Amino acid sequence: MSYNVLVVDDEPVVGELFTDLLKKEDCAVQSVLSGEEALDIIKKENFDIVLLDIKLPDINGLEVLKKMKEAKPNLIVIMITGFGYDEDLIAKSWDYGCSGYIGKNMPIAQIMSNFRLFVKAAKEKKE
Repeated sequence: MSYNVLVVDDEPVVGELFTDLLKKEDCAVQSVLSGEEALDIIKKENFDIVLLDIKLPDINGLEVLKKMKEAKPNLIVIMITGFGYDEDLIAKSWDYGCSGYIGKNMPIAQIMSNFRLFVKAAKEKKE
């Protein structure tokens, strides 16, 4: 698996964790700390996948998701969350084009398994 991935999380430790995990999967990874940074970099560079935190300090992750998908409808965006699953948030994120959810507190093997599963499903959906 070789993808260009953007990780968006306001917690540097989380960004570093996902960066390390994805580099082991042969992905090129960049990490940013805010929704504004993510929207700026998406305009300038091409990514295959974005891991996007729901709770960001500047812009709500759902709003970032919506803007990303408006700009690049084929972009695979997987939401990451450190808090419980809120049914309203999940419903809205699916409406906006989210490809899946990963909990930050999941075991690493499950995070990577879910990542692969969501990417595969999103790619099959496009075909």
